[in-house]
Amino acid sequence: MTRTSTSGDAPERGAFRVGEIGWWPKTVKSWMAMAFLIAVALAAIVLAIFGVGGRGTGLALRVTARWSFLLFWLAYAGGAMAQLWGPRLGVLARHGRELGLAFASAQLVHMGLIFWLIHIATEPVGAMVFFWIGILCTYLLALFSLPWLRDALGPCLWRAFRTLALEYIAVTFAADFIVEPLMAGGLGKYPLTYLPFVLMLVGGAGLRVAAFSDRKLRHRRESLGADGPARVSQFSEVIEQVLRAAGRLGESYRQASKDRLIVWPLEIFVGGILIALALGHGLGMLVRAALGLYGPLIVAFLAYFLLKFAGRGVKFIGGQAK
Repeated sequence: MTRTSTSGDAPERGAFRVGEIGWWPKTVKSWMAMAFLIAVALAAIVLAIFGVGGRGTGLALRVTARWSFLLFWLAYAGGAMAQLWGPRLGVLARHGRELGLAFASAQLVHMGLIFWLIHIATEPVGAMVFFWIGILCTYLLALFSLPWLRDALGPCLWRAFRTLALEYIAVTFAADFIVEPLMAGGLGKYPLTYLPFVLMLVGGAGLRVAAFSDRKLRHRRESLGADGPARVSQFSEVIEQVLRAAGRLGESYRQASKDRLIVWPLEIFVGGILIALALGHGLGMLVRAALGLYGPLIVAFLAYFLLKFAGRGVKFIGGQAK
């Protein structure tokens, strides 16, 4: 939900320029107002057709959730797409903060519908701690998008908090699109209308991993004095770099621990989330949703390495036979 810095180079010929569209929002407030009004309109249309009872409210919740998800996904994966695929998608990186705040604005309508559903429910509604932590992350990101508050956190703490919060929000969407439908009806009754959102969500997580690895590879090539601009990493390099980064995670944490000002707020934040989830019986949902979001990526990585090792084994055996 932060604005990604971009160079001042002139846009390439044929690149998409948002400013050419007259109705496109040009300020943060206009982005937020547009997202909020569209969410209100969608909810009003659904409630007018299906009524304000449980069925109509449930449908309005689904519609507004999907509108919010589109805004979140652009903020979540937009920077990664711009990094991997060049300046034609740079508009997504430049407007990451606006998209994030638009998502937070649209979520206000979704929250209002949730409160209304709780009000009209004939049976007790659970605490929904897992969901409310996602809402907390949303509005903490919106709050700390203010420059003076973000500067007060410092760049290291802000990047770490932003990453944790964004990934938690993505996990809550995974619970909505993957876990809950499977728990309700099993794989045989899984609604196919959810599939595009699942592909977007898992693909967005994959893009973020690829972009992270690409940044590390570029920095490594620059430090080695590679000639010319670093190219976008190939899939094998992405996987290898991700594994190297995972191997260095413990060492990075130990080095960061020397500056407790950076580490202890994150420890409190993560610890508070885990305690709240444990008290609200949400840890199981967190684990299942995280597996639903990141599990396909892990399976893809493992399948790639198995095929790679199998190919090397075949070549080795063939060489020995000769």
